[in-house]
Amino acid sequence: MNVVRLCMANIRTQRQRAEQGFTLIEMLISMSMGLLIIAGITMILMSNSNISRVISSQTEVMGDLYLASHLMQAGLRGSVAATTPVPSFPVDLGAGARKPVGVCDAPNVKTVSLPANYPVSFPSYPYWDATSKTLTYQTIDGNTGVFQYQRTANDRIYWLKPDPCVFQFQELMRDMDVANGMSVTISAGEVDVTLQSTYSNEQKQSKTLSLSFKTWPRN
Repeated sequence: MNVVRLCMANIRTQRQRAEQGFTLIEMLISMSMGLLIIAGITMILMSNSNISRVISSQTEVMGDLYLASHLMQAGLRGSVAATTPVPSFPVDLGAGARKPVGVCDAPNVKTVSLPANYPVSFPSYPYWDATSKTLTYQTIDGNTGVFQYQRTANDRIYWLKPDPCVFQFQELMRDMDVANGMSVTISAGEVDVTLQSTYSNEQKQSKTLSLSFKTWPRN
């Protein structure tokens, strides 16, 4: 009988504990563990989001650099190399007008807004002028093209196409490195160009991506 009573007492005690639920300490421990788990999941999601943002930014910047370099290479490869006689100021730019007369008459009456300190003569074509930050070249048809770094904003490259119908510089790329966004070296007819652009890393710090290429005029 005593054994039966003890068993019954244990059963009643277990039922009472079950009906009482969790203690305050148990609730606090459970809530703390739950908050830690949620915080960990949130940090993982934020980290993955930042990594995705950085990868997306890098991909976009490299795509822009590739497109800009492709357009520059296409223009320079189709240009002519001229050293003798020494080229003077581009004839088709004239007094700021796009020529020859008779081709695109309407644009020809417009004025080309040339860069400040633009050269008045050139020792050769293509020609990089560090003062005006311009890379000037001419096509076989005698039309002049100009790539300019920092024309109206110090993080951009602009392009005056070698086309008698075009009389304005167009923005080619932005978000360039403000110190070394475009650097050019010309030696023995070889044109070396390095383009540098910026993106934000995981800590939202500005980082640099660069792309370099070499090209030669057609002759």
